[in-house]
Amino acid sequence: MDVMRRGLVLLVTGAWLGCQGSNDMVLQADTAPGSGAGAPSSAADGGGTAGASGAGTTAAGMAGAGGKPPAAASGGAGEGGPPSGSAGSGGGGSAGQSSAGTEAAAGSGETAGESGAAGTAGNPGMGVAGESAGEGGAAGEAAPAGAQDPDCDFNGIWVAKQVTVNEALGLPQSSNNWYYLEFKQSGTTVEVSRHFDCGIEVAGSATVTFSRNTLQALLTRNEQVGRKGTLAKNGSSCKFEMGKFWSVRGGDEKRFLPNGTRDSADSIAQVQAANPLPTPANTAGAVDTESDGKLGVAVQVSGIITGTRNSVQRDWTRWFTESGFEIQPSTDWKTDLTVRADFDNQESILDPTSGLLVSGSIPKAGAKHILKLRFLGRDASDPRVSAFVKATDVDTCFAIQDGLPAEQLE
Repeated sequence: MDVMRRGLVLLVTGAWLGCQGSNDMVLQADTAPGSGAGAPSSAADGGGTAGASGAGTTAAGMAGAGGKPPAAASGGAGEGGPPSGSAGSGGGGSAGQSSAGTEAAAGSGETAGESGAAGTAGNPGMGVAGESAGEGGAAGEAAPAGAQDPDCDFNGIWVAKQVTVNEALGLPQSSNNWYYLEFKQSGTTVEVSRHFDCGIEVAGSATVTFSRNTLQALLTRNEQVGRKGTLAKNGSSCKFEMGKFWSVRGGDEKRFLPNGTRDSADSIAQVQAANPLPTPANTAGAVDTESDGKLGVAVQVSGIITGTRNSVQRDWTRWFTESGFEIQPSTDWKTDLTVRADFDNQESILDPTSGLLVSGSIPKAGAKHILKLRFLGRDASDPRVSAFVKATDVDTCFAIQDGLPAEQLE
């Protein structure tokens, strides 16, 4: 998904593309006098994160008839108590940590009746975080914790453009790769919750693009959903890091990715040595991306060179902040953010087999590849979203391309 698919670089004249307090609450079980039943284990008031599971602490036995029950300790259920905690009613906080139950003390009657029998050992209890559904209600799901720093918070909807520079025959070519991204953040952990690639355009002495059919075909491939990074306050700025993400276009993703989580630290050379891409002589693993009768992904070239190039591409990309590319804290990100990008790529050209269209490329040494991020809002109700999000994902992609125009880097 991460489209470093821009592992395409067009060199013309050899130009190519590269391309959620918080006192823990105990709910006592309703039991008959003298039953000795303990209370369920504590559950946090709604919204917190679950505590570590374990068995509950001692609950005192209930009093005999007419007797007044002594207070129950927090934690595990006595005999008849449930093995898992029910939610406490009210506010927010973290779930308590239970410990192993011991024998409950015998209850004594304050007025009439015999003393209640000693309760049996409490069963292990397990604290569960969540909102209560009324007094004694069942625990609900934990609410998102949210960002650690409200002004370093990426929760919401974003669009992005990555610009990388490749070089072929000494000529630089800038590959613009567009993305639709939704982030969720808990603490300092940022995770991609929705994503699709929105095409590539290589700008230089010639122009290289994806057709609508190619863009449509790639929407559901190389998805970055689940990709994780970090965003945290670091002095007067927000430090951002998203680790490596590998993509494959024009070939079987599972077959040619270095690992299932797409985050391999291996180099392109190491991955190629272990798992070579298809070639014109051995096309095993190549796929007809556009169903146009040709294996590989097709790119359209226009300008001083015109034609279609079909290839299998493999690349990785990484995003991060560094000096000169800092993120200034904000609660609404009203201006675009520019951070650094790093990448490497390879391409095996299947068609044609000769001419300028088969020229290769490499990342330009020393180039400051970048990622531009534009915040649209926390959710779809923000009016900024409608400027980009259209009826179809393909039309959304074209709106992203128009809103973040292609550019050239040196």
